[in-house]
Amino acid sequence: MGYQCLPEGNIPDLTDVSHFVAEVANLAPDEHLPFVGHSAFAHKGGIHVAAMRRNINSYQHIDPTLVGNQMRTVVSELSGRGNLFSKAEELGLTVENGEAVAAVLQQIKELEARGFSFEAAEASVALMLHRHKPDYEPPFQLIDFSANVEHRKGRGMFAEATVKVCVNNEIWHTVAEGNGPVNALDQALRKALLPVYPRLGEFQLADYKVRILDGTNGTAAMTRVLIDTQNHVGRWSTVGASPNIIEASWLALVDAIEYGLTLT
Repeated sequence: MGYQCLPEGNIPDLTDVSHFVAEVANLAPDEHLPFVGHSAFAHKGGIHVAAMRRNINSYQHIDPTLVGNQMRTVVSELSGRGNLFSKAEELGLTVENGEAVAAVLQQIKELEARGFSFEAAEASVALMLHRHKPDYEPPFQLIDFSANVEHRKGRGMFAEATVKVCVNNEIWHTVAEGNGPVNALDQALRKALLPVYPRLGEFQLADYKVRILDGTNGTAAMTRVLIDTQNHVGRWSTVGASPNIIEASWLALVDAIEYGLTLT
């Protein structure tokens, strides 16, 4: 869709119109479209972002708000401190401690070397920054969990999970069934947390993606899980990675719940 297709003065609606057309056509919006794509004004490299923080016109041909889009900073193993400061500003987080930012940056590089990817998991990045605050207190702490999947005669597949967490210095030990091990873990964790955090009931799973990172290892391959969660406030993405798909899912799930409880 070119500019000439929009009535004069409506260029700032270009991004919204593009998304509307995609929705009507039942297509996922192309994140890499020029001008209107989610990544059209994304900045990733550390030197790149450092220049943008000094002069916003360094690497942008136009102001993204002119077409209804917005600039965003991507966090990855290529990031510098400027990426994290910019990401914190995007997310409305106050970060004043340079040592904390350096620690988070090092943690990100180490985790990405192990299979994590934070480009599409901004909520996990926000949590890492939040957890390095001097006054940080986790809303809950995991003690242990287990997940069982069985095939029972007369019943078919059966999944059950138990979770033990500490909330406000009280131990909660819950069990729940699900249509799979991840769903059972989710239900058991919610059962433990809902009495203390009733707004958890507003959180809904919006998407669940699994990617195999080294297919040559077959079923022993490193697995990355991305979880999208939403409530009436917004939508956020978290990541987990492990050779064990249950652990990868659990890591992403815990981040999704903690982010929703503390930062939305």
